[in-house]
Amino acid sequence: MNNNEIYRIQKLLYVWLSKLGKRSLDSIKTNCDSLVESHNVIASNPIWEAFWPLVFSGVAEHTGRGYYALTEPLILNYNSHFYYINNIPVSGKFREVSVGIYISDSLVNDNDIKEIAVEPKAILKKFPSVDKIVDDFSKSLQDERELKYYDKKNRKGVAELEKEGLKRFFSNPEKAYIRELPDRTIMPDAFAIAYCYGRAISGEGNGTYIGKQKKLIMPSFAIPFTLFRVLQLETMAYKNLPEKNNNNYIFNGVSAPVVKELNRILCNSIRYE
Repeated sequence: MNNNEIYRIQKLLYVWLSKLGKRSLDSIKTNCDSLVESHNVIASNPIWEAFWPLVFSGVAEHTGRGYYALTEPLILNYNSHFYYINNIPVSGKFREVSVGIYISDSLVNDNDIKEIAVEPKAILKKFPSVDKIVDDFSKSLQDERELKYYDKKNRKGVAELEKEGLKRFFSNPEKAYIRELPDRTIMPDAFAIAYCYGRAISGEGNGTYIGKQKKLIMPSFAIPFTLFRVLQLETMAYKNLPEKNNNNYIFNGVSAPVVKELNRILCNSIRYE
């Protein structure tokens, strides 16, 4: 899908969610497939192109047990400008910057919508590091030799096994360490968190920070949406949203203290330039 097609399908999906409330991931997938087919759009993976960006942007969220819904209406207060999430400003000039997200230079809140001041560093301080999160996953006695690793070269990190259903694990054979990943219906970010930990221990790294430009570049594959949202809050301070460039996300305007906290979470796997 090109950008215009993605926007059109996302908008229809957004309206559907707004009318029906929380939906299971299976029903969302079915609807994404139907929207793409009915609008004669070519998409390799409709749910990833249409729905998951809404979760990453903070417009939709996991409500538990594999169900998703639009997030509650919210106003992000940056003092000089304001972002309206899942609510359209009732007056003044505004523009839509993404599906469900509007920006305005004025604050109008006649409907008593929740307002928050944005403090990305404070949010990140509450995050445990990815190694500690993975260590809390269930221990497993699975024979690692049966696993199919995503990192075929190093044979460590996230792996999967197709046996009476698909299961995913985090394995580090050098330390006889293996954990079973929670199902996505329980913890949607589990795969991405474990994958980031795998990139950290393999030396691949989880991104690059260019300090002089305040630019953070991270792999687009397997980035936890919880971390993506916090980094998006940083870019919003400069009236920007994260940019997608080939296989990377680019976050502009990210401060060094925020990257320091992010690096702690990602086990010091962010490179500095």
